[in-house]
Amino acid sequence: MRNISLLSFLIGLTIVARAQEVVIDTNYYAPPPVVRRPVLIADPDQNLNHRQLKGNRQADNRRDLLNQFNEVQTWYISAETGFRSDGSILSNSLDRLVSNPTLTKAVWSGLFGYTYRNSWAVEVGYTRAPIHLNITIANSNDPLVFNYTNSGYGIPLRIKRRIGSGSRSANGTGFWVTGGAWLIPNGNGQTGDFRLIGYTYHSRNRTDTLRLNNSTTIFKRVTGVAELGIDYTTRLSPTIELGFYARKYWGLGNALRSDLVYTVNNSAKQQATITADGTGWGFGLALRYIYGRQQEMKKP
Repeated sequence: MRNISLLSFLIGLTIVARAQEVVIDTNYYAPPPVVRRPVLIADPDQNLNHRQLKGNRQADNRRDLLNQFNEVQTWYISAETGFRSDGSILSNSLDRLVSNPTLTKAVWSGLFGYTYRNSWAVEVGYTRAPIHLNITIANSNDPLVFNYTNSGYGIPLRIKRRIGSGSRSANGTGFWVTGGAWLIPNGNGQTGDFRLIGYTYHSRNRTDTLRLNNSTTIFKRVTGVAELGIDYTTRLSPTIELGFYARKYWGLGNALRSDLVYTVNNSAKQQATITADGTGWGFGLALRYIYGRQQEMKKP
């Protein structure tokens, strides 16, 4: 009986505790649900960054500004390099014993230039391009070769005329016809004399003695070279130009002379002369830096 009463007391206590529990509905205070909308942006790998866009915009502005002006005058420094061939004139081969092959050697120049309205140009400077005289003596399979040169430098003056319209002053691209002359102080160079002796055996009882003497002279007087050529120039940037040239040269006076005397058994004397004046061809390229310019507004 006592146990039944205790059980009834505990059940009643539980019902009272449940009756006192307060349930609070928190749905009233919950924030509204967040609606996420899909957003697409451009692929960054396909877009230029800010710095590139700014650089392109500045380049476009500079190009537009240059298009509003004509180049009236420019001043530039030019460096040229290439190859030049120059031959000599042989008066007598001495029974095909002597020859004078044309030589092709590397040359270079440093020049100052001036252009007017992208139509005319003048250049002057210093060039390193020796005049060569070559003597080759036939000697079985091993010929003897003697090379002589003058002092090796010249002072060129060149005038250039653009072919076609000169209106494309923004990039300077175009062909030019060039003509000019070099002043060549021959001075001291590579020179010298030689004496050769040989023998020809016809039979046991007959032997011929061959002698060849040479004397080479460099003229002390000033000579010159005239030139005519064509250039192609393209402007790589507002201050840099790249050019290619082909030129023909004509000597205006002998720079070197060789006199040869050939004898057989101290008789049957023959003579030959070789002269070199710088006549030949030249090919190469030029790199120019424009360090000054004068411009004017284009006419509407």
